[in-house]
Amino acid sequence: MLPLARSGGTVAVIGELARTPRYQGAGSSQVMPTRLDDALTALQAALAGAREVTFAPGYVVESAEPDAALVAEAVEHASAADVVVLFLGLPPSYESEGYDRPHMDLPEPQVQLLAAVAAANPDVVVVLANGAAVSTPWRGDARAVLEGWLLGQAGGGAVADLLLGEANPSGKLAETLPLSYEQNPTIGNFPGENGLVRYGEGLLIGYRWYDAHTLDVAYPFGHGLSYTDFGYSALEVAVHDAGPQTRVEVSLTVTNTGQRAGREVVQVYVTDPECSVFRPPQELKGAAVVSLEPGRSERVTLALDARAFSFWHAALGRWVVEGGRFGIRVGSSSRDIRLTTEVELAGEPVTTPLSPELPTAMWLDHPVAGPRLRQLLQDDPVYDEDRMRRLRGNPLDRVARMRGFPIAEADLPALAAEVNAVG
Repeated sequence: MLPLARSGGTVAVIGELARTPRYQGAGSSQVMPTRLDDALTALQAALAGAREVTFAPGYVVESAEPDAALVAEAVEHASAADVVVLFLGLPPSYESEGYDRPHMDLPEPQVQLLAAVAAANPDVVVVLANGAAVSTPWRGDARAVLEGWLLGQAGGGAVADLLLGEANPSGKLAETLPLSYEQNPTIGNFPGENGLVRYGEGLLIGYRWYDAHTLDVAYPFGHGLSYTDFGYSALEVAVHDAGPQTRVEVSLTVTNTGQRAGREVVQVYVTDPECSVFRPPQELKGAAVVSLEPGRSERVTLALDARAFSFWHAALGRWVVEGGRFGIRVGSSSRDIRLTTEVELAGEPVTTPLSPELPTAMWLDHPVAGPRLRQLLQDDPVYDEDRMRRLRGNPLDRVARMRGFPIAEADLPALAAEVNAVG
C-alpha cells in the first residue's frame, strides 16, 4: 500500500485530524507554533495535477458518539476512491498531565468509522496521532498503519512525505503495543487503592513482562517497518578484560537488500540464563543506527560495558557481574531476532553476606559457610543430607531451634561474622 503512487486514481483523505492536527500534548506543555502544517493541505499540494484528493471529516474529534451523516459522507468518499488515507487518534481530552487514561482505546466513533470505510474500500491506510500507546484490535481493517505520535507543528508535511515516499519511515517502537489493556504489567498494581500504588511488576517493565509471560503482542518493542529490507550476517563477539572492567564488542554486517535507501536500528539484547537472581528473559543493552543505499553493506560494532551484564546486588549495594554464560541476541526488534551467539565471562567473586535469618540454602551454598556447616552435620544421623535438603527454604535461626541441631541459635551471629570476614 505504501508509499502511495504519485499518479493514478482518487485518494480519499478521511478524518478530522487530517485538517485539524493533533500535534502536541495538553496542559503546560502547550506552545504557540510559528506555523502549523496539516496533512490534508500537504497531500493536496503534493498531488496537485496528478491525483484527485477528496476529503471527509468522518467524526467530531471530541465527540463520544458517531455522527451518522459524517460517517455516510466518509463512506461515499471511500467508495469512489482508489485508496483511503484515514486519520485517527486520541482527542486532547484523552491524555494530559494530572490524570491518567482509564483505557488504551481509540474513541469508539473512530473505530466504527474505520469499520464502515473498510467495508466500502479495503485499501485503507491508517495514520495515527496519539501521545501514548493505543490498543489496536481494529488493525485487521487497515492494510497499512503509520504511527505518527505527536509530530509537532511541521507534522502535516512530514506525514505527507512519508506517505508518498519522499522519506523512508525508519522509527522503532519504544514501547510494546499489547493485544489488550488487560495484558499490561500494571494490572492489579496501578492505580492501586487509597493513594498507594504497588510497584508490582518489578524488573518486568514493558517488553520484559510480555517476554517473561510468553504473551503475544500486537506490535513488539523495537518494531518498525520501512520501504526497504535489511539483512544481518557475520556476527562476531570479542570479550575484553574481566569483572567490573568487562567489555564485549558485538560486530555484524548489515546489508540493505531492498530497492530504496533506508535506515535501520540494530538492537542488541543480552540474556543471563544461569544467574543466581531472577532476571528478565532478555534485556536491550545496545543499539546502533545505520543508513544504507540499496545493495550496500556496512560493518556495525556495538560496545557493551560491564553494566550490560550486571545486576543490582541488594545485599552488597552495588552492581555486580556474575561469571558465567551470557546470550547475545541481535535483531530488528525484540521479537525479530536475526543472529545469536554466547559469551563466557569470568565475572567477579560475588559472595552474599550471611546473617542468621537468611535461608538455610544460602548458608549451605556459601563457599565458606557451606563446608563448615556440612562438617558440623556430617556425623549427625538426624540432620542428614536428605533432611537438610527439605530444610533449605527455612531461615537458619529457626532450623537451629529444632531439637538436636548441632549449632545453637545463639552461636549463629558469631559464625556469620567469622565466615563473612573470610568470604
